[in-house]
Amino acid sequence: MDSAQAKQAKPRTSASDRIVRDITVGLYEGRFVPGQRLVEPDLMEQYAVSRPTVREAVQRLAAQGIVDVSHGKSARIRQLSVQEGLNILQIIEVIVGLAARLAAQNIDHPGAQEDLALALSALMETIASEDRAAFMRARNRFHRTMARIGGNPDLERILTGMQVHVLRNRLVMPPAERAASYRRIGEAIAAGDPEAAETAARQHVQRMMSALSAEVPRQAQS
Repeated sequence: MDSAQAKQAKPRTSASDRIVRDITVGLYEGRFVPGQRLVEPDLMEQYAVSRPTVREAVQRLAAQGIVDVSHGKSARIRQLSVQEGLNILQIIEVIVGLAARLAAQNIDHPGAQEDLALALSALMETIASEDRAAFMRARNRFHRTMARIGGNPDLERILTGMQVHVLRNRLVMPPAERAASYRRIGEAIAAGDPEAAETAARQHVQRMMSALSAEVPRQAQS
């Protein structure tokens, strides 16, 4: 395939794609915050697009659980309660654990070790950084790589749509702990140990659940 053909084969990014991606990244960068209203005229002006394009993007964000849409009112960035966050993390714990298990079972497939090493290396590089958008991309890449190595396209799709980015605005794991946790997951997968890989992945999410649970007493006192 020549360069012209490769350019034609590359999927085009639509205006609604651009809005969805920017708002998602903006959650990490602090440009968008939970509870913030998404006013159609403002978004039309900000992104230089039509009203139907804005509405398409908002509906896609709603389908991903990023925004809430009420009839007759402006959409808002979804603001999760502690219990809602815990409910989501319970699901994520199972999904991420399964992805790690399947990846470990298939790590001997051609190119799998190399793909895992590259994804883990990219993740490690961003963990100490304050660039939360870069960390989000690297973390999502790591999750997608696990699912792809595991040979389960549906799992890859589910992981891509996970709502952890909403929770991450609230949860902050110390960089050293986060790096060690991801490294344990990567090493268990690379060693082809499904049990250890699933355990390490689920324990990673359990640490986030513990951090979030600690907010309950503080909220009760406020």
